[in-house]
Amino acid sequence: MKKQTTRIDIEEDASAGEYPNSYAPIPANGQSCPHTGLKHAHLYKLLGDKGSAREFVRVVNLRDPKARHGKTLFHVGDMLRFLDRIAIEQGTGTNRESAQLPVSKVPQ
Repeated sequence: MKKQTTRIDIEEDASAGEYPNSYAPIPANGQSCPHTGLKHAHLYKLLGDKGSAREFVRVVNLRDPKARHGKTLFHVGDMLRFLDRIAIEQGTGTNRESAQLPVSKVPQ
């Protein structure tokens, strides 16, 4: 049996190395995502057909033709990049790289 491999080249921006290049399943109902901390319902809201993250995050729906249920995967790096973009737009975390804990707060 001959194996066939498909290569997909994806253009990434310069910051792509900071984010994981992998897919993760949307967690079960009521569970939180280990990568984002978002719960099942919120991820589906963001990644659904009309969700605000849909155009920025790659989403894959895996389903056999006759199956009742499938599996939805999202690209972890894209999702983290999307969340960082929102944080920047909201002006949060702007001093995170230069911030230092006060001497009294530094763990010893």
